[in-house]
Amino acid sequence: MSSTNNIFMPENHMDELYYNKNMAVRFAHNNRLNAIINEIPKKHKLKILDAGCGEGHLIKRLYNEDKNNLYYGIDITKIAIKKAKHRCPYATVKLCDLSKIDFNDAFFDVVICTEVLEHIHNYNIAIDELKRVLKLDGTIIITFPNEFLLTMGRFFLRRKPIKVPDHVNSFTPNKMIDAVSLEVIKKKNLPFNFPFFISLYGLLKFKK
Repeated sequence: MSSTNNIFMPENHMDELYYNKNMAVRFAHNNRLNAIINEIPKKHKLKILDAGCGEGHLIKRLYNEDKNNLYYGIDITKIAIKKAKHRCPYATVKLCDLSKIDFNDAFFDVVICTEVLEHIHNYNIAIDELKRVLKLDGTIIITFPNEFLLTMGRFFLRRKPIKVPDHVNSFTPNKMIDAVSLEVIKKKNLPFNFPFFISLYGLLKFKK
């Protein structure tokens, strides 16, 4: 059984977040992308994987920052892959389950997994795969939501359903650090780096 078979991605789902009419929603999601971009090593010709790339928004932003790197995206949802291929014709984008990533060992310099692992029942298998395809001395960047604040925010913004139905896990920074079990080289809470319990997202950067 796929570890991600519960995921459902409506068409243009991420567009509705990054270009939302509500300024707070729009700011939170774009701030997360900016924070990830700031953590990419300042080198050229990096092979960068967006694992759970959705509709390709992050890949496009990364490409606009540095066109000399090589960009790859994988996702489990067909509609997201279709959109990502259209948005990012310069990237290698394909349908793939994170429980069995279709790339060789030690292929990537950077692996990004943003707002994905909370959707996956067997997230430890996915994490093992992210580590497998990463080069020695490579970087993994993972972000995850504060589920309590996310739910409260959806309640106050009158977004339905209040609880995101396909979020099957809830993470804290310590729980994610234990799960990944690599050296932590950056720990940041978003958007303002307040303590996690009053932050919307956690960002962790690991070195293999």
